Amino acid sequence: MNIMKYFLSFIFIYLSLISITKAQTPYWSETIAPIFYANCTKCHHPGGLGKGSFVDYADAVSGKNTIRYQVENKTMPPWPGDPNYRHYADERVLKQSEIDAIVSWVSNGTPEGDKSKAPAKPIYNNNSKIGAYDLKVKIPTYTSTAATGDIYRCFSIPTNLPANRYIAAVEIIPGNPKIVHHVLVFQDTTVTTDNLDKADPLPGYTNFGGTGSNNSVLIAPYVPGAEPVIFPTGTGVKMYKNARIILQIHYPAGTNTEIDSTSLIIRFTTQPSVREVFIAPILNHYNISNGPFAIAKDQVKTFYQSYTVPIDVTLLSVMPHMHLIGKSSKVFTKPASGDTIPLVKINDWDFHWQGQYRFQYLQKITAGSKIQSIVTYDNTSSNPNQPSNPPKAVTLGEATTSEMMLTYFYYMYYQSGDEKILQDSSLLKAGIFKPTIQKFTIHPNPVKDVLFTGFNFQDASVQIIDNLGRVVLEKNYKDFIRTAYNLETMSMEVKNLHSGIYSVLITTGNTIYKSKFIKE
Repeated sequence: MNIMKYFLSFIFIYLSLISITKAQTPYWSETIAPIFYANCTKCHHPGGLGKGSFVDYADAVSGKNTIRYQVENKTMPPWPGDPNYRHYADERVLKQSEIDAIVSWVSNGTPEGDKSKAPAKPIYNNNSKIGAYDLKVKIPTYTSTAATGDIYRCFSIPTNLPANRYIAAVEIIPGNPKIVHHVLVFQDTTVTTDNLDKADPLPGYTNFGGTGSNNSVLIAPYVPGAEPVIFPTGTGVKMYKNARIILQIHYPAGTNTEIDSTSLIIRFTTQPSVREVFIAPILNHYNISNGPFAIAKDQVKTFYQSYTVPIDVTLLSVMPHMHLIGKSSKVFTKPASGDTIPLVKINDWDFHWQGQYRFQYLQKITAGSKIQSIVTYDNTSSNPNQPSNPPKAVTLGEATTSEMMLTYFYYMYYQSGDEKILQDSSLLKAGIFKPTIQKFTIHPNPVKDVLFTGFNFQDASVQIIDNLGRVVLEKNYKDFIRTAYNLETMSMEVKNLHSGIYSVLITTGNTIYKSKFIKE
């Protein structure tokens, strides 16, 4: 009798544990799909650069073991910046809870869950994210020749701008996302790059590192999954009269015979008064303190840079740059008084995943501060990115086998209140940033096809959220009104939404306007 009692107790406990395990196992529909859509599918979608698509449940299941390995080892999504050193806007970093959820999902049979609870699948059609634009340039149709090695191809394109303008937003749209690994965009007012282009019988010309012109100025970088570069309202990078645009595109090995037609779109600011955003390698080869800049073969060597800021400035972002034997980079600033301010730290440098690190809030740097870097190079055969076999002595230059030590910054001259300007919209969603919330009226309400607010904004983002808290429609209002509706009143087409109750959030500056409507 006692044996039967213990047996039944064991069965009860066992079934209870199974029940608890099932209850704790995350489902694709409710937990995993939102993680993938926010962090992975910008690259891993049909036609995207990432290997395999994770948009559909079945496709994600087929790649489950690779997915688990990559997220456990934190090699995907690619984000070289150390999140323990500093956080940034639009960073591609999975939280530990998200990693644990993916691992649990794979370990417990990749359950799909209730399909009706899954978020809408993202659509990737290679359309612009910034909407209306003032200037578009496109490279000539180019067939990649990158068979056994990577190709860095530069395309020099005239803009024919009649006068200087200020860039409010810039976006790179890869013509073939499967083969465009990264893009660097420059402007140049000389004919040097045009001559280099004309000297090559194929479209563009090959050049590693930069453009081949000492007068080229970097405008913007692009890596897969990156958002467009949008500057704070009333600010912008100056584009010069008759400047040429140079797109340096990295085509990885094995992409030969693939065709590309990458384009660039620029929206100029219409603000009557514009603060100029500068981009420059504030840390460069002239402020290395332990030069000369040379790395002997079979040597691991660390260099130091320091620059004293003469006036108060405001940093928007930071962009370290090295070539293939770079190993690590740490950039920080030491004020004349006060604590050291971390800027960026890359523990394992990867030339193929360099980009822009935008600060969540604009970063003030006071006059007298020292912006410094500590950068290490590995010129040994143990470096998997070593371009020479056997290793050779490396000096300064733009060639594949040469090196550079630069840190670019987007910056402005400081104005009071700059450090309160938010660049990271995710802080709004996380509730970290506390805005002023105001109500407004929607009409008609209930609504069938189009809703109206009765007023407009000069700069805002608009979200429509369903009763499950999911964002079902999202637009940058400045783009929206310029492409689809008039300036008298903000209107949004909602005829494709299902019947139900929705919230509208309009974020502009430090204010959120909030209202609800019923969709018939």
